Amino acid sequence: MALAGSPNTSERIFTVIRASRIPGWCFGPILYGIGVIHSRQIPRTIPSLSSAAIRLLTLSFPLCSIVFGVNDVYDYESDLRNPRKIASSLEGGVLAPAFHADILRAATISSLLLLLPSLFTRNLQNVAATSLLVVFGWQYSAPPLRLKEVPAVDSISNGVMVFLSWFVGFSAVGKGIAEAPRKGYMMSLCTAGVHALAAVADVEADRAARMQTLAVVLGARLAAVFAALC
Repeated sequence: MALAGSPNTSERIFTVIRASRIPGWCFGPILYGIGVIHSRQIPRTIPSLSSAAIRLLTLSFPLCSIVFGVNDVYDYESDLRNPRKIASSLEGGVLAPAFHADILRAATISSLLLLLPSLFTRNLQNVAATSLLVVFGWQYSAPPLRLKEVPAVDSISNGVMVFLSWFVGFSAVGKGIAEAPRKGYMMSLCTAGVHALAAVADVEADRAARMQTLAVVLGARLAAVFAALC
């Protein structure tokens, strides 16, 4: 994506929004809602409904700006070689360096927006889950960990982020990890398996982009076995 001169404000805003993958804005809120339902503590008062609405909002664009936006910044070099990035889709396009600072700034602000509401729950486990969700969102793509290029951990970390999003909802009204039903863990494992299968399907594109995914390092068959075990 080449630009002539410095991008203007509207271009910056549009790019920040596009990098967050608008179709993905629903993922976090859905997982939060499932967590609330599993807690059997459905909000009914105005304060609890307001709190839930705020959490739903922070798990939409803000969470996606971290997970997807940061990914686009640190995947820039590999994206130039990635055939999946040629067409505009949920995969996103190649993010021009002129926008990298804007994306990272938006992700930093989004991190604060995610963390602040958790403090009002007065539940340390909820605060910890939200904090870990932010950390995993960044470290999946950003150094020093860059989890997406650690075979097996790349898929597991996706499952962990799903579990954390679910647990943020489950623990919103005082529930703890000891009370978490198996359903939450099953969603996490299924997500890890689906991610591994997606890596199998994308192995040629990832190899062309020189991405060290599970399927690239271990091969499609072993990656499929890992997915089945999940």
